[in-house]
Amino acid sequence: MPGLGASFGRGAANTFQQDLQNSDCILIEGSNFAECHPVGFRWVMAAKERGATIIHVDPHFSRTSQMADIYASIRVGTDIAFLGGIINYVLQNELYFKEYVQAYTNAPFIVRDDFRDTEDLEGVFSGLKPDHSAYNTRSWQYQLTKKGESREPAEEPSSRITHPKKGATDCHDEQNIVPDGQDGQGLLAHAHPSQIERDETMRHPRCVLQIVKRHYARYTPEAVEQICGIPQELFFKIADTLVKNSGRERTTNLSYAVGWTQHTTGVQMIRTDSILQLLLGNIGRPGGGILALRGHANIQGSTDIATLYNLLPGYLVTPSALRDEFDFDTYMQHNFQEAGWWVHYPEYFVSLMKAWYGDAATEENDYAFNYLPKVVEDHSDLAMFVTMKDGMMKGYFSMGQNPAAGGVNAGFHRAALEKLDWMVVRDLYEIETAAFWKRPGIDPTRIPTEVFFLPAASHVEKEGSFTNTQRLIQYRDQAVDSPDDARSENWFLLMDRPSVYNLPENPKLPQNNLVPGFVASLIAASFLTLTTAFSLWRRNKK
Repeated sequence: MPGLGASFGRGAANTFQQDLQNSDCILIEGSNFAECHPVGFRWVMAAKERGATIIHVDPHFSRTSQMADIYASIRVGTDIAFLGGIINYVLQNELYFKEYVQAYTNAPFIVRDDFRDTEDLEGVFSGLKPDHSAYNTRSWQYQLTKKGESREPAEEPSSRITHPKKGATDCHDEQNIVPDGQDGQGLLAHAHPSQIERDETMRHPRCVLQIVKRHYARYTPEAVEQICGIPQELFFKIADTLVKNSGRERTTNLSYAVGWTQHTTGVQMIRTDSILQLLLGNIGRPGGGILALRGHANIQGSTDIATLYNLLPGYLVTPSALRDEFDFDTYMQHNFQEAGWWVHYPEYFVSLMKAWYGDAATEENDYAFNYLPKVVEDHSDLAMFVTMKDGMMKGYFSMGQNPAAGGVNAGFHRAALEKLDWMVVRDLYEIETAAFWKRPGIDPTRIPTEVFFLPAASHVEKEGSFTNTQRLIQYRDQAVDSPDDARSENWFLLMDRPSVYNLPENPKLPQNNLVPGFVASLIAASFLTLTTAFSLWRRNKK
């Protein structure tokens, strides 16, 4: 989640469910916690039994609302204004945890003097290109000095990385501020902390705290009531409760789920929430944090084995040809930082490669870096379907998703599927994606796409592991055999074609055999290789 990545260095929850019992207050937004996460909700109730205040802010009243001490009905999609109002309330009344904010956040850091906020430029930030297509973000950076104690002004970071990341240009559009795969790692080479100008009093007009204070001043209680539909009296009650249950002796947790994550402005909602929790001093402390509740039993597992094209396991970045990352040194230059979470990036990467390739990953061969496929263009979901709609993709595997119903534009996705030569769909039943060619108003004879619908095994019909919201791994035995021709992903991707992976034929191999850790991780790499192969085919065709 980029909202968490931009705030904390990694886009992941920074607490765990059992710790909720230590909270003095729990604010739940974008989630029907009680019904959608009933096992985890026991810890919310444990906190309540200790005297914690439970707050639920959601458009509809649910069982979570019923169990809450305070419920506020909010207009759909207005959470940013609501949270912004609380931030404004905290800053205007200086209710933030000053010592915490001063020591553990970037609030004292001074921003360049050519930065301009939206109030200064009629609704836009400084750096907007004349055609309004993208931002030049150089004016958004910190005011730097030379490394050390000289305090002599400098324009560039004096770090181990002496140049901006290739591919991380100064210009970025409003919806893609951070380059693919680099969420939370920054746009430019990371400055050493000693380089950044600071004002420990946090009174300097260009320090981060004062910039944030001016920016959020627009979210007055009156504006919150008008935008969100939350009465001012109730707004003040929630804000006061959060403040009184944060600080040196008390902590507040904020929990959210896919009601935020899947929203069109979900990234910004979570980023705003991160700012609030940092101001209140609730990050990295018992009972605090931000709990990103996963919306499905194994979404976290899918993230951890890196099913996204631009990430390796552990939120490591996939090497990119677009950034000229054809060698290990260049790759490390672009991703190592001298401060923050990714200061240990080299160790994380080497650990992963050792786990995958064992003794074959050595310092002499750059830990098998060249075994990894390289990203050659944007293969994210929407970009992929644009490519498909343009007729530049021949085939498509649909597994664990239903784009014809759940895409950002189902009509566009279905129209794109019509441009394929073939498509393989694996699911428990015929979903909309498998049947897109026979939907009402469409002549099936005019759709050339050949659809192969293959039955999949459900979670009780295969053995393996789940990784839950807080990254606890639970092993699951196979409960029953899958019916008829239904097969697991492991069988489909690997075991029915062992010769492709140089594996020995074994007729006694169980149909749902558990694949070793390395081969399981290879599944994600195989998808990336397949996507890259499609892109290379397109380029050759051109």
